[in-house]
Amino acid sequence: MGFATFLAVLLSPVIAVGVTLWHQTRKEKRDAKRWIAQTLMATRHSPITDEAVRALNLIDVVYYDSSSVRRLWREYFEMLSNGGLNNPNGWATRQKKNLEMLTEMAKVLGYGKAVTHLDVDRVYYPQGLGDQAQRAREISDELLRVLRGSQGLQVLPRVDPEGGTGKVS
Repeated sequence: MGFATFLAVLLSPVIAVGVTLWHQTRKEKRDAKRWIAQTLMATRHSPITDEAVRALNLIDVVYYDSSSVRRLWREYFEMLSNGGLNNPNGWATRQKKNLEMLTEMAKVLGYGKAVTHLDVDRVYYPQGLGDQAQRAREISDELLRVLRGSQGLQVLPRVDPEGGTGKVS
């Protein structure tokens, strides 16, 4: 019994450290999967963001052990790379594949039937946010047009309607 006690005292800390490291590694992998899924869910209304692109580019590494997620990502990637899908029907097809991928990620994370394709497809995107994005695009396009089309800023004299000399404005 003395040897067994000695062995237990000697191996207990080693086993405890091993279990802790295994648990920590497992948690880090799950957290990385969860970050990707959450990021893609949060940006699914407007998937062209730096954060969403980073998340998409990590799928193959982080979901290395999920062939279904990687297959759906590969199919979605092929659709994103297909210029022939740059039309309303193509966008709808891409969105459907993205939702399939997100639903599969939810299953892999253990959400099972609690998160369905209907949940993933429900997106809140207020009109005001869309209007703001459209205005920003218009301002950006106009600014770019002006900057590309001009040699410099033109300053013209303003004519005084009462016949006085013009002031530069």
